[in-house]
Amino acid sequence: MAPPNDPLSPVFKAFRSESSGQYFDLSNGKLSVKGVPLLSEVPSNVTFRDFHSPCQSSDAPLPLLQRVRASSHKGAFLGFNKEVPSDRLLNSLGKLSNRDFLSIFRFKTWWSTMWVGNSGSNLQMETQWVLLDVPEIKSYVIIIPIIEANFRSALHPGSDDHVMICAESGSSQVKASNFDAIAYVNASDNPYNLMKEAYSAVRVHLNSFRLLEEKTVPNLVNKFGWCTWDAFYLNVEPVGVWHGLNEFIEGGVSPRFLIIDDGWQSINMDDEDLKEETKKLVHGGTKMIARLHRFEECKKFRNYRGGSMLGLDAPSHAEKDCDKALHSGVTELSVFETKLQKLKIELNEIIGGGESSAPSEGRGTSSCSDENYGMRAFTGDLRTKFKGLDDIYVWHAICGAWGGVRPGSTHLSSKIIPCKVSPGLDGTMNDSAVVKIVESGIGLVHPDEADSFYD
Repeated sequence: MAPPNDPLSPVFKAFRSESSGQYFDLSNGKLSVKGVPLLSEVPSNVTFRDFHSPCQSSDAPLPLLQRVRASSHKGAFLGFNKEVPSDRLLNSLGKLSNRDFLSIFRFKTWWSTMWVGNSGSNLQMETQWVLLDVPEIKSYVIIIPIIEANFRSALHPGSDDHVMICAESGSSQVKASNFDAIAYVNASDNPYNLMKEAYSAVRVHLNSFRLLEEKTVPNLVNKFGWCTWDAFYLNVEPVGVWHGLNEFIEGGVSPRFLIIDDGWQSINMDDEDLKEETKKLVHGGTKMIARLHRFEECKKFRNYRGGSMLGLDAPSHAEKDCDKALHSGVTELSVFETKLQKLKIELNEIIGGGESSAPSEGRGTSSCSDENYGMRAFTGDLRTKFKGLDDIYVWHAICGAWGGVRPGSTHLSSKIIPCKVSPGLDGTMNDSAVVKIVESGIGLVHPDEADSFYD
């Protein structure tokens, strides 16, 4: 492959487009496509380069390189220059007025959704791409903010219909003032082809990700599975999971995989005993300050006794029976209250009546080695009962729990690190979960112990 930033890559020269000319033009303060103005009042510090100028060596497959080169005349890169370097720079790309658009923006830290409008001021903070309708030439144009060096970017709404681009590094120690390719624009007469052409070009340019066509699709995507979150939220427990799977079977559908979501881990709060599980676990923002205090399942799963759900006397899901009765109009619920009391006794028997019934000495590993208790015993029973179940997964946050790992609670070194939300994300929808994380920080394991942490 040619050296990075070599505009005369032999691979690219061999497949140079035979097109009669570029689609885009930036002149006289206007960004136009095939002569149709898209953005007006474009600042003089905004730069424009066609695809040939900033192209880099790429490990993309040859057919993909050929395809990108053949359509390179349909795209271009936008950049901008500032006098003073900074870790966060905001600049107008120009004024967008009276042109319908469809966009995707981050309305929360981890969620994106669509948005429509017809001006730059209609955009939302943290817009990831915007698709413009250009009926004058029966075409569409996409603007994609991308990564350049150590900076990521997003589109923001500006005053007087201006489209703003924000470039930020996320570190006050990493600053820049000049960007040659901080956004990519592409045009096509078909919006579906446009997305494929644009992201193919960005893939070749950045060389930091691969397209779906380059990947092997995992077999999991062709399987039907069940995630426990919407059924139980944080109240997930063995009996509920068991009966949830069984109801699928009774309905004629056999899940091929199971995801036991949030609620199975051993977590607690900073003001609680290091060795005790939290008693304050509720759905909502409060759970975000809970931290992992042991590397194993919580008591609900840890004290599950093998075989408990396989017998004919296994407990029913009394709470669900009660809910069904309520929805059907039943007002006399004493019989269900009796069932619930009985269920509590049965559950107490299943999990051994307390911490002492399952081996507790050195619990960091004993639940895994003692096959008659804990998550291993439970998943073993699941596989015995539900023969069609191929895979069982458990969820965890990338830092362990939402609040990370509690310092001093495990054999690993962890430290509470303050969190700071970028101004762009801070301008999106208020999220109590993010608020709590910012308030309490995240317990991060020392990078030198990352291998041990994820093992």
